[in-house]
Formats: sequence, C-alpha cells, structure tokens
Amino acid sequence: MAYVIGNKDGLTRWMRRLARGMGTIVAAFFLLIGIGSAFGDSIPWSMESTVITVLFTTLVVGVIIAWWREGIGGLIVTLGAITLGAFAYCTADHNKVYAMVVMGGPLLVSGILFLICWRRTS
Repeated sequence: MAYVIGNKDGLTRWMRRLARGMGTIVAAFFLLIGIGSAFGDSIPWSMESTVITVLFTTLVVGVIIAWWREGIGGLIVTLGAITLGAFAYCTADHNKVYAMVVMGGPLLVSGILFLICWRRTS
C-alpha cells in the first residue's frame, strides 16, 4: 500500500517539476524576446506589439503565480496560452497552425500540468 501512495505523490511531484520547468523556461524566453525587441527593434510600436506585450506579461505573471498557487496560476497560464495561440493564428502570414502550436503549445501543456497537480493535491 505504501508504494501506491508513494507512486501517486511521486507522479504529482514529477508533473509539478515538469510544469514549473517548462513554464519558467518559456516565460524566460518570452521575457528575453520582449526585452531584446524593445531595445533592438526599429519597427514602430503598433497595436499588435501592445497585444503581444500584454499576453507575454500575463503569461509570465501566471507562471510566477503558479509556483505558489497552482490552481490560479495554472488557470491564468492555460487561458493566456489559448489566447496567445489564437492571436498567433490570426496574425501569422503562413503556417498558421504551426505558429499557434509554437507560441501557445508549451505554455498550454504547462498550464494544464499545473491544473492537474492542483487537482491531485486538493
């Protein structure tokens, strides 16, 4: 019996680490891209830039919240990833599905893992 309980806790711990690692890496990448674009880009600020900035900020804040509150943070990350994927689909010129999966996919997986971990521990 102890092994069954230990395995369940081990699986939750593994999923939590995967969600945190994946979310943190992608959020850090988004921050790096945003900072680099802000200082090194000569393209004028547009409505698309504003939407991307708000979405990236929301996702980064969601990952930070998910480190302490998996339910709330996971929900923010999941909804933000869906919104970012939809935005990428609408604004991409070619390969719309690829843009959607690349932009929203990793954080969608991370957000769902956060929600699963929250559900398993509550």
